[in-house]
Amino acid sequence: MYSTEKTEKWFDSYVDGFRKDGKLLPLQELKRKHSRRVMALACAIAESLEWNEENDAWFAHAAGLLHDTARFSQCRDFGTFSDSASFDHGDRGAEILDVEFDWEGIADADRKKLLTAVRCHNKIEIPSNMPLSTYRWCALVRDADKIDVYRLIQHSIEKGNISEVLPRHGKAAKLSPQLVEEVRKRGRGSYKNARSLQDFRLVQLTWALDLNYPVSAVTLREEGVFDKIAEELKGFGIDDVVEALMKKINGM
Repeated sequence: MYSTEKTEKWFDSYVDGFRKDGKLLPLQELKRKHSRRVMALACAIAESLEWNEENDAWFAHAAGLLHDTARFSQCRDFGTFSDSASFDHGDRGAEILDVEFDWEGIADADRKKLLTAVRCHNKIEIPSNMPLSTYRWCALVRDADKIDVYRLIQHSIEKGNISEVLPRHGKAAKLSPQLVEEVRKRGRGSYKNARSLQDFRLVQLTWALDLNYPVSAVTLREEGVFDKIAEELKGFGIDDVVEALMKKINGM
């Protein structure tokens, strides 16, 4: 049954299973709220693109809400959101949903699309051989996820509580040489080489080139998010890298 209410009920019940004395761990609560914001963003993007085929509204809702399903057990079992220190949360999320989600009334083909969107939302890139009917859902949840993380990090920096969101990424005097080299060569950066807040911000700047829908890039550009990141990275000896990235971003 393609019901947003049913999907939300399942999500709430699943998350409640991680509560102790009625409370989630702080990082779990962070992800609960993040999941709901990504759900709203995915629905808004899909609506702006006029995706009105049968069950499109449910797909956008479900993909956004369920994309981080594995984060709750990851936090409980490992005390971190670092995939390299635990497990790939996209892959594990798809495994959990495959077994535990209520799939009654949902076509097998649609089940596979949703699981693929969850599995691929955190990968460096979407497999190029993926059918367009599945690709668009992967692209949608990736954009919605990135938009919310951009906003969350920016808000936390401005509020002064970024250490609560990125406890393993403190401020540093210099960037990771491995990350800088990676960005210079490939135009993108990976989490494994990000060891500080500034490293993470450089990775975020490269994310902009992986946004799939114009509305996503325009929204963040109008909010000044990319300009703020570029400003934070001044004085780290990579002005040429930042300038090249910003030129591409502003041309999107």
